[in-house]
Amino acid sequence: MAAGVHELQGMVFLSLSIFVFFFAIQRISKVTLERDQYQYQYLKDICLLAAWGICGVWSPDPSVRLVVAMGLLSAILGVGQRVNPKMPWSLGFFGIGLVFASLGLGISFVGFPGGSYLFLNRYSSLLATALWVGLFPLLLQEMDQVPGLAGFLSAVSWIVMLIVTGLSKQHIQGAFYMTLVGVSILAVFWSRHGHSYQRLGEPVAALWGTLIAGTSIMGVSKGVTFSTLMLIPLGLFAIPMVEASVNIVSRTFSSRSQGSLFLYRRLVSRGMDHTPAVRSVGSLCAVMGAAVASFQLRDESMALAALLSSTILLGGFLFVVSTGIKRSTSNRSSLWGTPIDSISADYALGRTRSLILQGGPGRYFVTLDALSALRAREDRHFREIVTGADLVLPDGKGLTWALGFLGAPSVQRIPGVEFVERMCRLASMEGWPVFLLGGVPGVGEKAAENLKKLYPGLLVGGVRHGYLDASEAGSLLEEIRDSGSRFIFVGMGVPNQEAWMFEYHRLLPGTISIGVGGSFDVISGNLKRAPLFLQKAGLEWLFRLIQEPWRWSRVRRLPLFVYHVILTKFGFSHQKGE
Repeated sequence: MAAGVHELQGMVFLSLSIFVFFFAIQRISKVTLERDQYQYQYLKDICLLAAWGICGVWSPDPSVRLVVAMGLLSAILGVGQRVNPKMPWSLGFFGIGLVFASLGLGISFVGFPGGSYLFLNRYSSLLATALWVGLFPLLLQEMDQVPGLAGFLSAVSWIVMLIVTGLSKQHIQGAFYMTLVGVSILAVFWSRHGHSYQRLGEPVAALWGTLIAGTSIMGVSKGVTFSTLMLIPLGLFAIPMVEASVNIVSRTFSSRSQGSLFLYRRLVSRGMDHTPAVRSVGSLCAVMGAAVASFQLRDESMALAALLSSTILLGGFLFVVSTGIKRSTSNRSSLWGTPIDSISADYALGRTRSLILQGGPGRYFVTLDALSALRAREDRHFREIVTGADLVLPDGKGLTWALGFLGAPSVQRIPGVEFVERMCRLASMEGWPVFLLGGVPGVGEKAAENLKKLYPGLLVGGVRHGYLDASEAGSLLEEIRDSGSRFIFVGMGVPNQEAWMFEYHRLLPGTISIGVGGSFDVISGNLKRAPLFLQKAGLEWLFRLIQEPWRWSRVRRLPLFVYHVILTKFGFSHQKGE
């Protein structure tokens, strides 16, 4: 008894040590790698693998060491998938399952509630273990097509298994150790796994898939019934399993594939934002997993009640989806008849992804600052262009101040430079090419080079400067279409970029064009962005004016903007052309 207490204390101490050590590494590295987010992400992945390696070496349980070692091997196979995706690396996951069975950690029998068992011969055990272990890395990678889903569901899996192993009356300390460490590591690296717009990547998804599969069969090897650990992953991943099966069948018997993760895509197509769609699918999986876990934690009556309630929740959820009930997708404010979306940057990015997945006609976004809003007030045609945009993003402290002063809902400023970088991160994760249009010759090329450094894997479909005449429009549109670009960053300055997007976006189906002003100059390094304290103080315009004195002819109109805002407050100003 005392030995068990000491062992438990050692587990807790190890988990806390890992938490403190690797949390400190992340905080220190974030300061030095704050700008280069991808190097920071790679460092976190290396630390993640190192944390699991330490846990494996520390544990005296050979089953734990085997599971951790095979998980790290799966991560290496995931690296191979990323470097050379044409190779059949996925077969290696099933080979790892054979290693599990060969070394004594296999599915040798299946136990059922009530005390009945189904014993497997050696060959059946090898096959069952190989299929079981090989399945979960592929499932996690499939779900990882939707950023945030694989990480969210992995966290749910480990939490549920920790509860079950912690409350179980059976002696499964190895499985409890694995789940405790798994939850601790997820807590340390939660920014890596819980981000709604970030993929795990093939190596990390393969790592977690193998660890989940290996931990689940540790109970079977110890004589624990089938319903204890192995049914929990089945419940949690039931929806992805069914969706993957339907996708395989659709590809076999139909030329039109139904596509993977169609529940998520159904939610998005009905107007739901990316983040709540991910949380909805993940929560639905969690309900099913918790219902399965109740068989181990509760008596039969409680298990039946939990299963019934889960079924009711599932039915209600599917009813809402099938009836197409939408949530509000956007809150729009208005200034002098010009719409402005009162949304977060995360929502804007999720909306962007949703529009690309939906396909259809070309679309365009407008980034609006105070002077652009003033132009929209004075220029009816420009106002019509802005009104026709799918999103109107507030880029400017003056504009957000004006909306707040006039009593509009809280509006988050979304700087064009930052939104370009976020869109490029999304594009690199999805494999969507981008096209850079605008700036003086050479600036776009330098900006593209820097973006590819920031986001390895980013595909740049093409770069063209902004000094174009009407005769070049046809060749430019053909070049964009041939490049397969999904995002077109247009940096021609206001109002030229808006006029170009308005005229040509219909000729570029499946794309999103966004006016980015002088963002290329900042991204290329030709201009420095204002220090953070100036950005927060709303003086970024002053910093840029110092670098570009010629902008004074535009900046001097800012008092006129403030004047009209004050008049509007008291009901004395309106847009021209009314």
